[in-house]
Amino acid sequence: MNKFTQIIKSFAITAVMAGVFVGLGGHASARTLYSGNGNATSKTPVFNEFYGVPNGVGDEADFVRVKPQAGGNDAYVNNLNTTCNTGDEYTVRTYIHNGASPDYNDNGAGSAVAHNVVVAMTAPLDQTNSNFTFSSKVTSSNSASVSDSASLGCGSDFKLSLVPQSVQTYSKTLGFNTELDSSVNGTLKIGSRAHGSGDQWACWDDRIIVVYTVKVIKKPVVVDSLGECKLIDVKVFDNRKVRVSITGKTTNATILGYTTDFGDGTKSDNQTSEHTYAKDGTYKIVSKVQIKLANGDVKWVDSVACTSEVTFKPGQPPVVVPPVAPPTPTPTSLPSTGPGDIISIFAATSIAGAMIHKFVLSRRYK
Repeated sequence: MNKFTQIIKSFAITAVMAGVFVGLGGHASARTLYSGNGNATSKTPVFNEFYGVPNGVGDEADFVRVKPQAGGNDAYVNNLNTTCNTGDEYTVRTYIHNGASPDYNDNGAGSAVAHNVVVAMTAPLDQTNSNFTFSSKVTSSNSASVSDSASLGCGSDFKLSLVPQSVQTYSKTLGFNTELDSSVNGTLKIGSRAHGSGDQWACWDDRIIVVYTVKVIKKPVVVDSLGECKLIDVKVFDNRKVRVSITGKTTNATILGYTTDFGDGTKSDNQTSEHTYAKDGTYKIVSKVQIKLANGDVKWVDSVACTSEVTFKPGQPPVVVPPVAPPTPTPTSLPSTGPGDIISIFAATSIAGAMIHKFVLSRRYK
């Protein structure tokens, strides 16, 4: 089997996997039951109109599919539920067939040729989710539009990114062409016999497939609402006067207020406050921070670093036992993963039987 034959058969198996039931999005205005006797009679373009196509094709309206990047063509499905891991890659495919009669192609000038054909592909990139939906809409200036979608369920929250330079188009005449990354969540003008021309001829041989690959990049870390009284600064003076300043620290929370207990029954609700003790002695100063958590709960928090002691004795300078700040934990770096190699998108697969009915065979490349 030569390479050209392999590509042809690979394209055929891609068509086979185009769908087994009606797609989730809009469909062509006309729906046609497939017949091997040449039933493509429309004189004007109509996208993905056939259903009941034999050999596993089913309904062409189910034209957006997803698979693990390393999987073969038989791995494309409409809804893929799996356990995702950082670094996993998945390929999304859009299948486009102009089902009008090739009799009206007229070497590209006929009424059957779809003009200004554009596919708009939407992917939920850089969004945290456990379920992702990929959508495509195919439009032209002289036919009804069609739309469909496929989904990837990861089982838990992740983010996806587009693998650079993974957007490709394929048609039998042109083979593979790499498209701009901006085609995803943008628009892409396609053509079956001239790259980017916007013209798609009516013929089974003029089907167009667009693929791109997404990568699981990061499982978001859920950060609990936290807060603490991080540090107090205590200054003492000879007349038994102290000045206390409080520092608070929060994660995913909001500081609402402060309080300081000077240890002699006196309290202050200021972040910085002064107090003069009535007599000598040793006093324990305890400060707290009031926080509001992300769920709306309000609480007071303290720490060892917000506790201090002061001592005043006759004829001696005041003594402060400073707060002891807890050690700062050493941050742990997450492992870095490279982009990885992009595995071939289409596998050359042989299938038994022919997908092109004799009506179209007689008009190939007319």
